[in-house]
Amino acid sequence: MLALILLGLVTTAAGTLLTLSPTHQDHCKVDQVLWRQKAVLKMWDERRLMKPTPLKFYKVPGMPHIEMFFKDESESRTSNLKHRMAWSLIMWGLIEGHIKQNIHLYEASSGSTALSLAYMARIIGIKFTAVLPDSVPLQTIEKIRQYGAEAMKVPTAMMFDRATELAKKNRGFFLNQFANADKAEDYHATDYLKYDSINIMHEIVKQFKAMKKREPHYFVHTAGTGGMITSVGRYVLKAGLNTKVVLADTQFSIYYDYVINNKFTKESGLYNWQGPGIPGAGFGNTGPAVEGVTTSLHRNVIDIAYKIPDLASVAAMHFLKDNGIRGGVSTGLNFLAALSIGANNRSKGEKIRIVPIIGDKAEIYQNTYLNNKFVDARFHTQGGQKVFDCWKRVIKAAVTSGKDPLKLGAAQCKYEAGK
Repeated sequence: MLALILLGLVTTAAGTLLTLSPTHQDHCKVDQVLWRQKAVLKMWDERRLMKPTPLKFYKVPGMPHIEMFFKDESESRTSNLKHRMAWSLIMWGLIEGHIKQNIHLYEASSGSTALSLAYMARIIGIKFTAVLPDSVPLQTIEKIRQYGAEAMKVPTAMMFDRATELAKKNRGFFLNQFANADKAEDYHATDYLKYDSINIMHEIVKQFKAMKKREPHYFVHTAGTGGMITSVGRYVLKAGLNTKVVLADTQFSIYYDYVINNKFTKESGLYNWQGPGIPGAGFGNTGPAVEGVTTSLHRNVIDIAYKIPDLASVAAMHFLKDNGIRGGVSTGLNFLAALSIGANNRSKGEKIRIVPIIGDKAEIYQNTYLNNKFVDARFHTQGGQKVFDCWKRVIKAAVTSGKDPLKLGAAQCKYEAGK
């Protein structure tokens, strides 16, 4: 024992050698510490440039008892709602020590997150490769490459495995938005700090306050990773807001059943999946919903969940585009849930404030979801053009009459599909 003490080591009962005190040694190399400090400052410089995205009032003639404000995330610096999450993921990676100088980052994404991450990686001078589904449009790949990143397409079911494999092979880091978005997304109010919170609900509350209005009664959004809606739910609970958090889920996604019935935590929804789906929304064709592993959706912060037919969401996007709201397909999905809420909640007191999200711009779907030939061909098993046209009529009638479009469409458009 004396010899071990003289050597500066002590043996514990388990046989592990314990360093003798007093002693000290720097844990991080100076160059890495300096690089990380500079990278964090560059991210805060980007944060200062991220102006609040606008709230756009939308009048629903048949529902004078509601105030609907679209939160337009398509006005972010990368034109989609993933800009916030990409910033948060990179900042999280820097703080946790996952992102170091000269490391290569990888992400599995349907497109929007990859685009925003490519932008963020360029800011801090890090290599980035996006692993994308084989259905991703060429336009998205070109935009990712414009930021100096690499992009590769694989079958959808292989995205996570390929990103994991590449990161391991090249000693890089797989950001894994599905597992880590909830860790990265901020849900704290920061009025007392130099920099404002990036949480979208924090921003919405401040914007409503500037209009001399209280917080919205309903926040409506879909889920892909589940990170944003989880961060909103946590913020609402922590701040004690009078806001219901509403999940708008897609037709063949497992999230509705995961939240309401606690299903698909051990089995994939792949055998239920039908394409082409709604870009950036829904989950299930790549595995079960395991929080912190395959999804960042925390079921206990969701107050209400909707499951909405995909063709209805596409029809809603078309309707909105014709009426001044140029959002993507997930915007149509959120809009339908918001209309249903308005139709079924009639208050004689103050107007009901509802905030659905505009996730991206309609223009990127010009050759796909905005193209009638694409809709008829790719949604053929769900009724194609005939059912799409039915939903457009139903949505127009609901906006005019104030009736629930989902109840109207469930009867009328199901009949059309059966003809």
